[in-house]
Amino acid sequence: MGNKLIKITLMAVFGFALCFAQEAPPQKLAVYVSGASEASVNKSLSNKLLFAMSQSGKYAEIADPVSLQDELAKSGKNDIASIAQAAKRYGSDYVCVVSMIETFGAYSITARIVKISDSQVLKTGSIDHALKSLEDLTVVSNGLAQQLLAPKNAVAPTKQCAKKYNVNELVFKIKESFPNKLGDCSSELAKDTVAASFVTQCTVEGIKKELPEGFPNTDKIVDGLANFVQGFLNTAIEGRLLDSSKLVNAAANANMGEFLSHVKKLAADECVVDKPYEPAILADKGSPLDNAERREAKSPRSFGIRTGINFSHAYAKYNLPDDRGGGKGNYGSIAGIQAGFITDFTVNSWFHVQPGLMYIQKGMDDSSGAISTHYLTAHYLEIPLLLSAKLAALRLNVGPYFSFCLNSYKEVFNDVSFDVGLSTGIGFDIKRFFYIGSFYDYGFINVSNKPGYKFYNRTLGFNVGINL
Repeated sequence: MGNKLIKITLMAVFGFALCFAQEAPPQKLAVYVSGASEASVNKSLSNKLLFAMSQSGKYAEIADPVSLQDELAKSGKNDIASIAQAAKRYGSDYVCVVSMIETFGAYSITARIVKISDSQVLKTGSIDHALKSLEDLTVVSNGLAQQLLAPKNAVAPTKQCAKKYNVNELVFKIKESFPNKLGDCSSELAKDTVAASFVTQCTVEGIKKELPEGFPNTDKIVDGLANFVQGFLNTAIEGRLLDSSKLVNAAANANMGEFLSHVKKLAADECVVDKPYEPAILADKGSPLDNAERREAKSPRSFGIRTGINFSHAYAKYNLPDDRGGGKGNYGSIAGIQAGFITDFTVNSWFHVQPGLMYIQKGMDDSSGAISTHYLTAHYLEIPLLLSAKLAALRLNVGPYFSFCLNSYKEVFNDVSFDVGLSTGIGFDIKRFFYIGSFYDYGFINVSNKPGYKFYNRTLGFNVGINL
């Protein structure tokens, strides 16, 4: 009897041990995806991610995941509490909430595992990827599942890098090659015969050749670049035709800085470093024109030489004694020359400051004979301080000038006088190496030495120059 009792007891203990040794049944999981412009993309990613998560054996699918996705999409409620309550009605223990934000043609995707009983977020995963095919959806769902199922303290294996790449080299090459490639491709178009898609493809392929060989995530970067180019091309299309004048404005207004910041994010990789990059300009044996462009890109300061001709006259106010009365008017113009140099300080991509030092001839022609010598020339040393708005090759200049008289007709002009005024002008940088422009100086100071007269300089000038 005793042996039989022992056997029964051992069998009971063994049975209980087997029961406790059984693994706990998998928890029920629901997935809700929002953010894609097409509902089918949300639904497809939801199904693929749920399948990938359930393959682990840790989670099991709820009975009707499609109905839950449709119900939440129809309600428009995207807060975690509302999603958790809806998933609970479908018998789910956990819900994976996935949100997507589209930027530059790709999606920034974030997934969170939420415990329904207390709405606590247990795990988070994220991935950036384009969603243009079913293969993309599979890659994203598998990537998110791998992150969400990984142990909390899991250490990712270190990637073996055959070479380290500098992301700032990539950014520099895109920034430098973009305007030239866009210009070259646009010049090949006849705007009334060729579709704008050619410009996108041509520009992107041209820039792609400039990128460092073997750079990680190049395909993502190229896709982002294509969307960036296409974005401002769309504003330059009327009907199906590309308007070349609108293209120039759209390209000038495009936010290159924001795009390059996005490129840095796309290039995130263990083999990519973020450190200062200095192009080897001095070792470049290219043409002087190309080197001038590279120097401008590298340095915020450059120099230029200017020379030209100008036509000057005096605006006069007079009040004569002996009851001869007073009045005002313009004296005739005389021709003169100018020569000097400027320094250009780049504040940002479109705003520059240009102080300079110029020798310039000003004066007037008194054809009335009121003054003994008809052609009166004053020699000035002038310091302009121009604020320059640079729109592609076009420059719009405005700012004060300060002039010191070096020599003049003392009976007419004050030999020790100075002049202060406002200078405005327009100019063009040709290949960034040559300059051609015009200006108008409007003097505020009376430069007369003749009793009863006040003279104010007015000068229209034309100049050419070289940007060093």
